[in-house]
Amino acid sequence: MSDSTSTLELDLGDDDAAEPLADTQELPVGSLPGFDPSNYESEPATLSIPIAGGTTATMVLDEPDPGYRSEDALSLSPRRARLGLITLAVGAFAAGANEASVVALSTTIAAGLDVPVSSIGLLATAFALTVVVATLPLTMVTKRVSRRVALSATFGVWTSGVVVVANADGLAMFATGRVISATAHALFWAVVAPAAASLFAPHLRARTVTTIMLGSAAAGVLGTPLVTALGTSVAWQAPYWGLAVIGLVLAVALAVVLPSSRSATTQHSTVGDLPSWPAFARVLGVTLVATTAMSLTWTYVVPLLTDEVGMPASSLPLLFGLGGAVAVAATLGISGHLSRRPVHTVALAIGSLAVAWCLLALGQTWSAVAFQVVQAASWAVAVTALLNWAMRHTPWRTEMGAGAYTVVFNVGAALGPVLGAVVVATWGARWLPLVSLALTLVAAGILATVDSRTIRRLSVPRQVRAALAAQAALNERRREWWWRQQLNHHQPRAYADLAARRPRSSRIKTSGKAASKSGTKPRTRRSESPRKDPAAKGGAALRKVVKGPIGKSARPQREAKRPPDSGEPGV
Repeated sequence: MSDSTSTLELDLGDDDAAEPLADTQELPVGSLPGFDPSNYESEPATLSIPIAGGTTATMVLDEPDPGYRSEDALSLSPRRARLGLITLAVGAFAAGANEASVVALSTTIAAGLDVPVSSIGLLATAFALTVVVATLPLTMVTKRVSRRVALSATFGVWTSGVVVVANADGLAMFATGRVISATAHALFWAVVAPAAASLFAPHLRARTVTTIMLGSAAAGVLGTPLVTALGTSVAWQAPYWGLAVIGLVLAVALAVVLPSSRSATTQHSTVGDLPSWPAFARVLGVTLVATTAMSLTWTYVVPLLTDEVGMPASSLPLLFGLGGAVAVAATLGISGHLSRRPVHTVALAIGSLAVAWCLLALGQTWSAVAFQVVQAASWAVAVTALLNWAMRHTPWRTEMGAGAYTVVFNVGAALGPVLGAVVVATWGARWLPLVSLALTLVAAGILATVDSRTIRRLSVPRQVRAALAAQAALNERRREWWWRQQLNHHQPRAYADLAARRPRSSRIKTSGKAASKSGTKPRTRRSESPRKDPAAKGGAALRKVVKGPIGKSARPQREAKRPPDSGEPGV
């Protein structure tokens, strides 16, 4: 290796070499000499922002992504690239505001359509199920279509669905419009991450994802309060007409500012650094139960706050705005603890959700405000930590694991409103927080089955584990090359009687009598001692990688045949 090449040398200890640092609790990454985290892939570029309504906007950008950019994307001016990113962020804002509108206006819409509130809650189930069914097929169909065409057409379909909702005079027409917009919603979140990443250089990928998610976060901080205020003060159709105008403008703007780039045909994908079917199933189980508990009560939170608690409808926009701001702050504040303490973070969120349901069950105004703050913060932490925890254990490629997580999440979001409607019809809305509390305790029970060894393994950041795995693989290749060189150097004496001329590196010392018979001058080797193992300094770690003796027993048996010389591999 050249002098300019620096390597990370870490002792793997006495544990399995296939699972570096399997039982290490803490690793002071900053104290490792020569370790630069930027040289190793960290977690997949993931971010989850909760949206009022018990749902969440989730984006996962696979690692390591080759940073595919078409010729059109490379020729973009910085101004046009920033304009395209802002347009996509506005699209995320519109999609989030539309998704949460049914929950924010459930009472107003039910009164306008002359249907029970529980029927409006079932529309949230239809929306979530549509996202589950449509995401994967639409992503596969549009894989080779230009992202500019796909996103522009997506918002065209989305706008048509919003218009159908705004013109609805009955529940059937309203549900049809919601299903149409949910179909476009599913495709948008599947395409927006790679579309935003293709506008800029690969090292700016995390910044682009953050910008898109800030647009989604604005839907909870500003969009939902505006939709609630406009729907209650003017008419429930007014917010949808406003969203339709935004959607039409976005459809045209995306066709103008985005380049005609297609999805990369070849991408290197990663799997979880601790892949495990049981662990991944445990994460999905916690996600399903927690999401069901959340959507069960949150879908009917407006009638619960106005009828059971007695809060005025005019205070709901401020309450939703407060919850959105707290959710964004909690998401940004918890990000530094996700790589080392994913299980502890999820446990903290589940415990806080249990406290939130208890506060809501009290039925007081002060407890309802406290519930909104605690619920927004804990749910933001839960969805972010669950996604990152799932990415650590996924046994498939990153995008497949994220897809499974998204499907389970939306299944829970679909089951909750159905169970909530049954609870409201059977016992009344005041029992909703108690049922959610019971389901949250079930999720806590599933979480309690995580063993301490898994928690210790998860405490090692993914980037450090990847560096150790790469070092172990490199040491194995070094040892393999060293053994081949030793076999070439120590050629068996049986070959000395052959008349054929041998390569210079394989000639061995011969006796004088043998030399006189063959007519050749006796030759000696350069060194009688075997070469030093370049990977011997790894200690016990290297003996874990390749089993077998080293040092004194390196000389092969005389009767062994010489293996073919395959040369030195690139190390």
